[in-house]
Amino acid sequence: MHSSVLDSLAWAHPIVQEWFIEKFATPTEPQEQGWPHILAERTTLISAPTGSGKTLAAFLICIDRLVREALSGNLTDRTHILYVSPLKALGNDIQKNLEGPLSEITALAGEKGLLMPEIRAAVRTGDTLMQDRQRMLKRPPHILVTTPESLYILLTAQKSRGILTDVNTIIVDEIHAVADDKRGAHLALSLERLDALTVQRAVRIGLSATQKPIETVAHFLTGNGRPDPVVVNIGHKRAMDLAVEVPGVPFVEVDRALPKPARDPVGAQLQPVLLADLIGAAQEAEIVRVESRRPEVDI
Repeated sequence: MHSSVLDSLAWAHPIVQEWFIEKFATPTEPQEQGWPHILAERTTLISAPTGSGKTLAAFLICIDRLVREALSGNLTDRTHILYVSPLKALGNDIQKNLEGPLSEITALAGEKGLLMPEIRAAVRTGDTLMQDRQRMLKRPPHILVTTPESLYILLTAQKSRGILTDVNTIIVDEIHAVADDKRGAHLALSLERLDALTVQRAVRIGLSATQKPIETVAHFLTGNGRPDPVVVNIGHKRAMDLAVEVPGVPFVEVDRALPKPARDPVGAQLQPVLLADLIGAAQEAEIVRVESRRPEVDI
């Protein structure tokens, strides 16, 4: 394994290191740049394109700490990580996406002969069933996924307040979606209320693909009277593999010269190329530009 990869993950437990390397091979740029600041417990805003690994950049250090506590026998039924998303659907996806890594790390620990208690994640939104809410109060999840509105309710109700006192990290995803409106003002108040409730101030991590002006969003995440936040700005340009396929016969000449039933040479030339591209790479997009609908429909 390349030494730079091991250096980037030197802070992680060997089980977490092995899982990450087997799963992803190397860290992404948001991860490499974000981890040192998160480890230093600084307010960190990560701006990077969708699919760049910024969510795992925020979560992996939290998971590592929970793994260490679980393996040492010190993991208690308390909520340590709070993930807040303005989008309920995104929150549900995050919860599901957390279950995979957590179960894989637990299985890897078992293969090494290490007994590791379950690390649990749960969702609390306005759609959460009452029985699930009661279960959450009796046995709090270690990672709680919620929305700004539900966080306000959790901070207001006496029983639910009690499960938040040990929160040490709060991750605010899609922060740009709330930073400039009343939901953002509401969330800012909730973050301050959480600080007043917790044993020690929770580390704040903000995530988004689009943030302008980014310095203003960073200070929104930090709050007033605190050290300046760290901004990890990867940018929004993604690597592109762009190819232009042009048939040997000009579009206009073919369309004008041939009788209507025979106007297929363009489509006939493009079909094999486009079909091969679409079948070979499901993630790619194809844009077909034709002078009439006939070749396009055939393709």
